[in-house]
Amino acid sequence: MVQYVRALRVAKPRLRLATGNDHPAIRELLRVTYQPYAAHIDPELFGRYVADLLDLDRHARDGQLLIAELDGELAGYAAYYPDASTQGLGWPVGWAGGRGLAVRPTARGRGVAGALITEVTRRARQSGAPVFAFHTSAFMTTAVALYERMGYQRAPQFDVDLNAHYGIQATTRWMALSYLRRLSTPGSAGNGIRPSAA
Repeated sequence: MVQYVRALRVAKPRLRLATGNDHPAIRELLRVTYQPYAAHIDPELFGRYVADLLDLDRHARDGQLLIAELDGELAGYAAYYPDASTQGLGWPVGWAGGRGLAVRPTARGRGVAGALITEVTRRARQSGAPVFAFHTSAFMTTAVALYERMGYQRAPQFDVDLNAHYGIQATTRWMALSYLRRLSTPGSAGNGIRPSAA
């Protein structure tokens, strides 16, 4: 019994591209994962944001939907964009990006988020993108800590006011904080953008 429990704890997530059949389960995972953040965001803005995350057909058209499985079940998800500029969030053309990282609550602490981030970074590097970039929020503290441990740095010049992005006049401002990781070799142009240590 002890050996079985140990094997379960060290099992690595299995990553694969999602199919259309996975979309309902991914949408449910996104709803469950992002619902706790509703307390931090204006309700109308939160509704628009979640609807955007759940638009998997658009994300699949512009990018690749990746899922992580543990014990044969959906444990995590992330959208990978070979060209982050297609997201409409102000990223330079040619940078790679990601959106909607989600991990099932019961799968947390088992390396799912780290495996997904490593995979999207690998895909970006393999495609020749000079930078991999994404947005997060200050109240997503566990995610922010993970990104920083994995070598991602703040780039405040690419922060986005989500109220303005979604065309909502909310009383509370919600800034999407930008993080990036340079993938190109030292001395390459990389669009001349340097991340700052915020």
